Amino acid sequence: MKGDKLLIVDFYALFYRARNALLRATGGLSTSDGRPTTGAYGFVNNLLSTIEKIKPSHVVVCYDAGSNWRKEVSSEYKANRTGPEDGDSFRQEALDALDDLLPALGIPVIGVKGYEADDAIYTLSRNATDFDDIVIFTCDQDLLQCVSEKTRVLLFNSAKKVTSMGLDEVRESWGVNPPHVALVKALSGDSSDNIKGVRGIGQKTATKIVVESYAILDTILKHPKIEPFKDRVISNLELIRPTYVGELQDVNYSDFVLGGSTLGHVREAFERYEFSALLKRLRKIGETLKMKTESQTAS
Repeated sequence: MKGDKLLIVDFYALFYRARNALLRATGGLSTSDGRPTTGAYGFVNNLLSTIEKIKPSHVVVCYDAGSNWRKEVSSEYKANRTGPEDGDSFRQEALDALDDLLPALGIPVIGVKGYEADDAIYTLSRNATDFDDIVIFTCDQDLLQCVSEKTRVLLFNSAKKVTSMGLDEVRESWGVNPPHVALVKALSGDSSDNIKGVRGIGQKTATKIVVESYAILDTILKHPKIEPFKDRVISNLELIRPTYVGELQDVNYSDFVLGGSTLGHVREAFERYEFSALLKRLRKIGETLKMKTESQTAS
């Protein structure tokens, strides 16, 4: 696989962001018989545009499969998050993307019950030793911990802004190396996940403490401002750091090669969901996904 490029996609983070953007812009999309398609269309369109730009040879989408172990460890973890008001539509659109549209595009999906997508993404990126270039597409800054010499994160902020985060960009943004982002967040907290940091410690002060302690946890925990809260910091680290998923140890990366579908399958899927704008780009999409035509499949 030397010379190949692997794209790992964080499904729900991007699905949620794309869906909300389209809801604000259009009020919602649906088929002629009333099937909601806002999130499915927004996610697929965003994914296809990204694949066209970065030209990966392999693609896999990771999703949360349920029963998150972190919520069993901490009842406060992500307790501030409420589901969308139209929860039934959200779930249906997500399942349409995961169970129907992505398979039609020939793109595999991976979710391991008990783990977050972050854990699967971390594990897949860590094990992808034969790839020269690994790209993680997400909205979640926690995944900056995965950045390395050959792994970068495409951080999606809005429909018009995607930032490529490599080693230099992470150091400039956070003031520490990628693995130490977790230490900074453990001290300062993470409001998006409802993780409370040390009282009076913001990101700037947390970064200063981590740098001055040479990112050594024992030294950090002995800091006068941190020591009274050391149990909280240790607990925060457990929640923030990605976990290695043993079930993914023997994944066959050749299953992620683009080109596992045909234009016919994609056309049928886009017609079912009435994605007229994507149907107009079908030939270009086929080239982007390295798809075979029906005649090539028959031969």
